[in-house]
Amino acid sequence: MNSRMALRMITLAGLAVLSTAACSSTTTSLGSAGPTRVSSSAICAKAGGTYSDGTCEGPDDTRTAQQVCEAHNGTYFAGGDYCEVAPIRKP
Repeated sequence: MNSRMALRMITLAGLAVLSTAACSSTTTSLGSAGPTRVSSSAICAKAGGTYSDGTCEGPDDTRTAQQVCEAHNGTYFAGGDYCEVAPIRKP
């Protein structure tokens, strides 16, 4: 895999996380935004890959769900097969 394809895959996965975060309503009663949960299959699909059994198989590489999650500074939860990412703080 070349660096251009890797950048494209990371960008697409990032967009998946951001689009999910934009549609999320995970605020607490105090008004502060909490972490957002994103399914591993959703991240993989947005990156143009196929997800199965903890693995995202893209057009040029194969990565684990944990690797995809950690690439977005998230925490992967294998038991629930999801990634939890911190909210984006707006100035």
